[in-house]
Amino acid sequence: MKKRLFLTMILFLFGFSAYACDMLTTASTTTTFLTSSTPASTTTSQVSTTTSQTTSASTESPIIPSNYSTLQDEIDVVGIPATGNVKVLVFVVEFSDYPKEDTGVSVEDIELAFNGSSSNLDYESLNSYYLKSSFNQLNITADVFGYYMADYPASYYADEYEKLYAWDYVHDDWLYGEDEVTYPDSDLIYELLSNYAGDIDYSQYDQNNDSYIDGIYVIYSTPVSYESGSDLWWAYQDIYIYEGDTFQNKEPYYFAWAGTDFFLEGNENLNARTIIHETGHMLGLDDYYDYDSSDYYNSGGLGGADMMDNTVGDHNPFSKILLGWITPLVVTESMTVDIAPFLEDGEVILLIDEWNNTIFDEYLLISYYTPTGLNELDKYDIFSTSGIIIYHISAEIDQGYDDSSSYYSIFNYNNTDTNHKLIEIIEADMDNDIFTDGYAENSDLYQASSSFVSSSYPSFDWYSTLELFNFTIHINSIGNTIASISIDFDSGN
Repeated sequence: MKKRLFLTMILFLFGFSAYACDMLTTASTTTTFLTSSTPASTTTSQVSTTTSQTTSASTESPIIPSNYSTLQDEIDVVGIPATGNVKVLVFVVEFSDYPKEDTGVSVEDIELAFNGSSSNLDYESLNSYYLKSSFNQLNITADVFGYYMADYPASYYADEYEKLYAWDYVHDDWLYGEDEVTYPDSDLIYELLSNYAGDIDYSQYDQNNDSYIDGIYVIYSTPVSYESGSDLWWAYQDIYIYEGDTFQNKEPYYFAWAGTDFFLEGNENLNARTIIHETGHMLGLDDYYDYDSSDYYNSGGLGGADMMDNTVGDHNPFSKILLGWITPLVVTESMTVDIAPFLEDGEVILLIDEWNNTIFDEYLLISYYTPTGLNELDKYDIFSTSGIIIYHISAEIDQGYDDSSSYYSIFNYNNTDTNHKLIEIIEADMDNDIFTDGYAENSDLYQASSSFVSSSYPSFDWYSTLELFNFTIHINSIGNTIASISIDFDSGN
């Protein structure tokens, strides 16, 4: 019997897009880190350090952690592995009431959006984006099949989808019983996998050998419901609902669902941003925007400035730490650290009172942003100037998903409806634009000679203790290749 989903893992593609005090701090050490961005398990041997004498003989330097758990170690089923050479399945589907000729998108276009090189596209393909974002640690290639003519018209699948959520307000219950509903996206995936079983070796698509197909993408010909129409015709990531269905001993699980219309958005020759965003979910990442823009008391986050927010730019340092693509420089006491631009080396400072050998904790991340690389084309939607970003992270997972939340996540907090944010930018200008549902802006970046002093930011403190941060962060200088940052503990109040 089919089990009705009271809450699905649908992750919709939508986006939204606080004045720094000049206060010098005293640092005991200057440490320069020029590291290759490598997973946590291999970072220690890759790091080279240069320590120069300042006002003290202290030799304190950041902790280079290793052997800690990453996101895919904590989730029950891994979709697309975060590293390695991964093959995914892409099915392009047409319906009798929306034939492929009406889409303006060919199978060759879909192939290019998934597998093309940067030189072939105004932005990036799925493959080229993740090669760059992962520092060449994740190579996703797609095998594209289609157009496939679905067994039923699009209207049939939309009608079945509406039944899932039809509510009987008179009797305060579901309008249709469990034996009267079906799951049209999973039904279509069953149809596709069954149809192609004689042509495809599904074992090729289980890179981590966990008996689940790593990633399935369904690209449909139906017009996307931008303003009206069924929510089925949108972009989301979900899980295949019929547990136990196997195809050549492989079970479908994670899938992404998107219309051909998304590839024609904007002024780019072929737009792969939607599938890049949904692939972030296939890797296990959350959305970082607020689903409910009306709850101003609980807004905030990244102000649109991220691939997992408004589908722009690179993945932020938190996401890359979660996926094991970079290893943070952990700072727990006063020191000065020099870091390179994040896009070049993946360097980021993780600032915390005490390192407990886990990234699933509360801390600040400090990185040197530049409007280059994966950020360049989107710089006017993110930040068009260089500067230092400070993120407040609350990534605890001891409680996990709460039934009272409308957002499914392994984290205790999310960016939609919890009192604390999973990730948010501490705005350098302190105008709280992001907090009141605004977009990120250049003035949110810290510049040379500016400081973060906790007592100047009454809305920011340690969530866990409700105490002000017990340190000051001072940006000494920002050069083309290095930013110098001093952290002074016990001076933040």
